[in-house]
Amino acid sequence: MGMRVPRSLRLSWRPVVVPLLVWLVLVAVGTGVLLWQQRHSRQAVAERFDGGVSVLGTFMTSVVGQQILSERVQAETALTDPVVSAREFTRLVGGLGYPAAALLDSRGRVIQNYPAEPSLVGQDLSARYDYLRTALQGQTAVSQVVRSATRGVPMVGFAVPFETTSGRRVFAGAIPVRASPLAVYFTTALSLTGARVQIVDTAGSIAAATDTFDIADPTLAAQNGPLATALDQGPNGRYRAGGKWWRYSSGAIDGAPWRLSATVPEDVLFASLIDNEIAGRAALGGAALVGLAVVLAAGRARTSRRDLLFSERRFRKVFDGSRSGMLLTDIQNRCLRINPAACQIFGRTEQQVLGRPIEDFTHPEDAGRTAEPMQDCLDGRSDGFDLEKRYVRPDGQVIEASITTAVLRDEDDRPQYFATQIVDTTERSALEREREHNRAELARRSAELQDANTHLADVMAMLGHDVRQPLAKIVGLGGLLQEEWAGIPGHTRLNYVQRMTAGGHRANDLVTDILMLAQFDAGAMLAHPVRIDLSEAAREAVAAHHISAGTPISVIAPDETTGLADAAQLQLILGNLLTNATKYGRPPIEVTVLNAGEQVAVRVADHGEGVPADFVPHLFDRFARAGSGVATTQAGTGLGLYLVRQLAQAGGLDVTYEPNQPSGAVFVLTVPRVHTADPVGAI
Repeated sequence: MGMRVPRSLRLSWRPVVVPLLVWLVLVAVGTGVLLWQQRHSRQAVAERFDGGVSVLGTFMTSVVGQQILSERVQAETALTDPVVSAREFTRLVGGLGYPAAALLDSRGRVIQNYPAEPSLVGQDLSARYDYLRTALQGQTAVSQVVRSATRGVPMVGFAVPFETTSGRRVFAGAIPVRASPLAVYFTTALSLTGARVQIVDTAGSIAAATDTFDIADPTLAAQNGPLATALDQGPNGRYRAGGKWWRYSSGAIDGAPWRLSATVPEDVLFASLIDNEIAGRAALGGAALVGLAVVLAAGRARTSRRDLLFSERRFRKVFDGSRSGMLLTDIQNRCLRINPAACQIFGRTEQQVLGRPIEDFTHPEDAGRTAEPMQDCLDGRSDGFDLEKRYVRPDGQVIEASITTAVLRDEDDRPQYFATQIVDTTERSALEREREHNRAELARRSAELQDANTHLADVMAMLGHDVRQPLAKIVGLGGLLQEEWAGIPGHTRLNYVQRMTAGGHRANDLVTDILMLAQFDAGAMLAHPVRIDLSEAAREAVAAHHISAGTPISVIAPDETTGLADAAQLQLILGNLLTNATKYGRPPIEVTVLNAGEQVAVRVADHGEGVPADFVPHLFDRFARAGSGVATTQAGTGLGLYLVRQLAQAGGLDVTYEPNQPSGAVFVLTVPRVHTADPVGAI
């Protein structure tokens, strides 16, 4: 038989049953609340730790991007000259703080390196480093951990391509793994005692870390094997090492083949929670402490809410205080939140922007540029995009900006918002355009100066030879006549005087050509076209030439052919063409004037050997002289036909060359025709 409980004892339990049940309920409720609160608090602390690591990863992404941007700007500013001096290269590398760097040509060969290693100059470094090959293809690249070509120590490199007049170049700078300046950011970003932060490349080598290395080529597996194993299983979580539990979190660094990870002992991470957890568990020791436990739980909840509020205020302060424009828009790109910097960029108040599509403030030529990348984000093909875009303020001022947009998703990975950062690049773009304009203007002025120096050298050479020669003849023959006048026969004296006169004419012609050349260069040679009887003008030119040269020239021309030309310049042109024909050609020499539609053609033909075919393209160039044929036997400056062409063009005429048949040269002067019936006012 079973043991029976006395009736009196059963009655004594009844008053206790309800309080006991209440106590049990309170204990159960308190235990459940306590356990939930502890788990929630640890989860919140862990999430804040993960968020801090994520922010650090984002910050490191911006550090890498800023480093590459700075490297590109410095390279495009100082390394685009055809020849880059070692001193200039060393100064640039020192300014960027790189302990090792190299400048490569479009084939990957070393142009300059630091520290200076002459044996590397001319070597193809791209064959040794993958990231350099990527940069040679026109993309910025960040390396994994590699061995330095000059220092032989583990390093990570940044390579940027840029275009020069000598072709594409690549500037690559490297920082050592040991004592990496990247590690400086870790200690300030995560202030937890005992926390370890490291950047690891895809091969598992450590690129930067807060811990010192005790091996030559540090890898995460060698330095912290348990963490390496845990990272293979997931991006965040916990693992056990050294007799205690560690919390870890990791994330990729965009723009680099690196992954940042941070780990901290859980007793350090949850140190602020342990005392409360012990107190809560102690409260469960008696029914009297259940209320206290509830109060403590409420207090902890209130603290958590205060922390959340503080976190929200801190976010608001960062958002509103940022110098970069920041926007939060819905998936239709309507503004939900905007900071003062973005209001300043748009030139509008917050009330004027909120609720409106951002396209309302976009430059018309850039409207719709964000539609496709935003749709890619909504469709899950990307998480964000970068664009160069322009906005228009109410006063019409155009603002150039660089925007970075990221899509924000809910827990079901559905897109909810777009977060956009806007950087005003108007001044920087204007400075860049001004620099390009100044560079082009400097190049143009340099070319003009070089051309002027070349022309000056040509003129000086002509003065030193062609002008001095006739003057020397005049001086020499004059001195001879002066000293031996009485003993020189009369016909010899006449011959000397004729030679002196010819030399004087030669010097006068040269001076005339030089003065005319100076007028052309100064833009002072002006034409005054009038009606001219071209047949009569041709006969006058032939008559004047016959008097000075004595060479018979035939003229074939109608009685009257009227054209529009400057009379004096026309005589200079015809005189030069006749001189050229008698000097370099052979008789018979013929001048033909004929009407050709709305033009009158004046043809000067000889029957000499003509112009060498290879010299025809340079026939009307300044100081041009043929290197073969009869031109090599005659003295000349190479200015005659150049001045003919310049005079013709100044007066609205044209002059061309064509071979004569069966031999010789023909120069054709084309003059606008004027019909005799045309009134003077129509000219």
